[in-house]
Amino acid sequence: MSGVATARAKEDRTALADRVYDDLLRAIVTGELSPGAWLKERELSERFDVSRIPVRQALQRLESEGFVVTTPNRGAKVTPVTRADIEDLFDARLCIEPFAVRRAAERVRDGEPSDRLREVLDQALHPREHAELGAANLRFHVEMVRLSGNSLLLRSLTPMIGRMEWIFRLTQSALEREHAMEHQQLFDSIAAGRPELAAAQAFAHIELAREPLIAALADILEW
Repeated sequence: MSGVATARAKEDRTALADRVYDDLLRAIVTGELSPGAWLKERELSERFDVSRIPVRQALQRLESEGFVVTTPNRGAKVTPVTRADIEDLFDARLCIEPFAVRRAAERVRDGEPSDRLREVLDQALHPREHAELGAANLRFHVEMVRLSGNSLLLRSLTPMIGRMEWIFRLTQSALEREHAMEHQQLFDSIAAGRPELAAAQAFAHIELAREPLIAALADILEW
């Protein structure tokens, strides 16, 4: 096999693994696959009509993000979510998002356009369907970090995105009005180039949501 053909085959396998990952993550986020459900490679390869290699790669990625745990000779199992998991997620976000939002406001102050953030905010404030609200709010958070211009911060946030979407989807009615207002305030501060105010609002936005969202998840969280 030539070098070009080898590279193309590798790209194809990666694309297949990404598709399996996306579909499995969606099934976990939507609750189709509940905590404790077994994910066996043979069954998944038949379900997605792929070989076991992309299935194995997808499961490894999901395991690295905390969604599944692998048991030798048995397969992977959807991981129960604990209160400690959610606390860790909020703590990690507090380390990333306020700093990223500060940098985003500084860049806008220095001339970086905020048009894309405005578009994403509009999608979050006016989703086509209410079921899309969680994903739309997630895109707003991701776009704020992207606007910071720091690719390492964005890569650090990426492993948390699936868990964040899972939380937003399950709890989107808990603080819906508050989140909409706070997202608008965050955008206004970033667009006005006010980094310290934006960072303080980002910290408060995350921290004030912690206990209400954990309370909303109480029936499904393990201790």
